[in-house]
Amino acid sequence: MVTGEPEESSGLGTWANADLPGTARTNAGVGTDTGLPKEVRFATGIVKLIRRRMAELGAESVPARPAVFLLEPNARALTPDFEPRRIPMLDNGLTSVAGRLWYVNEAVVSGKYVELDDVEDDSLFRVVTDDLGLGKVPAVIVELRTRVPSVRYSPRELGDPDDVQTLAITGTANLKSIFEAIDHIHSKSLVTPEAQASTGRLWQDGAKYWPVEHAEEVVQMYLRIGLATRFPTCDVRWEQKSVTGRLDIKIEESDPLDKTQFVRHAVLELKVLRSFRSTGMSMTPAETSDWVESGVKQAATYRDDWGARLGALCCFDMRKEHTGEQCFGQVRELASELAVELKVWFLFSTSERYRKFLTSKR
Repeated sequence: MVTGEPEESSGLGTWANADLPGTARTNAGVGTDTGLPKEVRFATGIVKLIRRRMAELGAESVPARPAVFLLEPNARALTPDFEPRRIPMLDNGLTSVAGRLWYVNEAVVSGKYVELDDVEDDSLFRVVTDDLGLGKVPAVIVELRTRVPSVRYSPRELGDPDDVQTLAITGTANLKSIFEAIDHIHSKSLVTPEAQASTGRLWQDGAKYWPVEHAEEVVQMYLRIGLATRFPTCDVRWEQKSVTGRLDIKIEESDPLDKTQFVRHAVLELKVLRSFRSTGMSMTPAETSDWVESGVKQAATYRDDWGARLGALCCFDMRKEHTGEQCFGQVRELASELAVELKVWFLFSTSERYRKFLTSKR
């Protein structure tokens, strides 16, 4: 299957058990994909590569053969009969990727490849899973035979073709799609303690409604990873500083042919609403009101400062009593004047409380 002719839902995947709070604090302010799980960097890097390749040649010029990328930079599993060819500047989009098995690291800047025989799909999978024994390596299959090329990402096991996520090569981030993405992240990873990764907990003591000390950082990391996966052609940046302060999340997209040209789609300001601090000290309604108002002003200021198209305040309500969008009551007029969108998501301290909430809505 491999020839020696060198030419030129879930929600969180394999990073669900990563040390999210530690990663957030360690990499605060880097403003790039540093700190993202390597599987996410790998998958989004392939999307950016294919987008660049299509922009260079035009979609109709891309050869209609699938390409397989493995997160395996050393290519050590190749048989001795085939010497992979190294491409040191793979990310420039000038090298054909179709019909090849690629070995890359998570940055997807350089890579090594061998040619693949033109075989049916099942045989293609067996090259990786059976011949090379790499069925459990994170993999991406670039499907170039369809009218709209797609990227199929297997975060855990290529040997299970049903465990796959389809990543979009095209598409623009807007507030509707951003909020839909956060809805998904919330339902899969934030809504209850059981949904959260073991080292990415948001509750210090759920029975007492005490959140962890760094709750904003934990929420930020969940969103950053989830949004990067949902919008793989974009760069989801965080904790970037300017003269007006440090923003929480910025979503921007560079031109595939000229990385110096880009659109800043949105700035998101994140606020966690609390009944209590992590120490058990109560938060007063006045403090919460001031917290929300400061978020509206920050979202507007950072949006204008960075030249983003959109600004939004995203609140994550961990309070004992959820009041719905009443938390925005005192700032709606201000938010309208400043063109800041408002959205709130509820986080339940126990799954039992979440079940009661769901049944009360029937």
